Amino acid sequence: PAVSTLYQVGLPSLLEMCHRLGIRSLTRQDYGLSLTLGGGEVTLLEMTAAYGALATGGQRVDPQYVLRIEDQAGEVLWERQPPERPQVLDARHAYIMTDILGDDAARQPTFGQDSALNLPFPSAAKTGTTNDYRDAWTVGYTPDIVTGVWVGNSDNSEMAGVAGAAAAAPIWHTFMEAAHADLPVRDFQRPAGVVEHEISADSGARPSAQCLVRKQEVFAQEQPPLDESHDWYQMVKIDSLSGLLAGEHCPDHVIEQLMVVVRDPRGREWVQAHPEAFRNLPLAPLEACAEGTVRAEVVILQPAAGSAARGIVPIVGTVGLPDFDHYD
Repeated sequence: PAVSTLYQVGLPSLLEMCHRLGIRSLTRQDYGLSLTLGGGEVTLLEMTAAYGALATGGQRVDPQYVLRIEDQAGEVLWERQPPERPQVLDARHAYIMTDILGDDAARQPTFGQDSALNLPFPSAAKTGTTNDYRDAWTVGYTPDIVTGVWVGNSDNSEMAGVAGAAAAAPIWHTFMEAAHADLPVRDFQRPAGVVEHEISADSGARPSAQCLVRKQEVFAQEQPPLDESHDWYQMVKIDSLSGLLAGEHCPDHVIEQLMVVVRDPRGREWVQAHPEAFRNLPLAPLEACAEGTVRAEVVILQPAAGSAARGIVPIVGTVGLPDFDHYD
């Protein structure tokens, strides 16, 4: 999904976003779609500060190394003024990202219940692992503190199969608990313009009447979910003779049944490989029967229409269909 998204928005847009968030390390000219999977190197400080913009509702807070200088008597000789906090992200988008990164139920299939990413107070976090387990990352935040943890060997050699969730996340968890020991518990404030919509838990669109699993999700007010016609669960009219979508050229022998409507080729492959995920519902065809569509022509000649029959009744008829083999 990350690579597909980068393909759609384009590399220049991603780099512009990174620069807005304070990342300056990405300066090469040969980045490709793999950048979103770790195809470029950034510093831990830059990445942690970038996540800080999500914690502050979209405001970038540049790291400050020295806050003040005191003499041996404690007199302040110099003190840094509070840094500017430019708004680099829409506050609603920052909140939605926090809502995603703080959803422990959503990450349980991968990390299990009560993983090291789950703190006893509102938080959001993301792990990362580079090729050959050379780097293990966890970056996460609360409304008060953002923390990044890197684990690896100083000579860049491989670790023994240690991923971000197993190596960096426990350190992040322990530090965050200690750092918040004397702080009040605070939740992330939902900004104006963030609303909830009921959606299909599978498709993410507004649920059709036939949708089986639904949930509530947050959206920016003017960016609602797609309408019900984009839900995967639809009552579809099928021409029973051709197996194609019913249309003006096949007005009879039309049946209506609940089907999974997915048009993306990769999505259709996934549905076919995981039928149990969709309650074994059939996948809707993409083509509709047209004027030239070959349809089976079945005519029962005996018994005659309207006649009475009893006992063993021979049935005689004709079938017009290419490659016809047999009938039951």
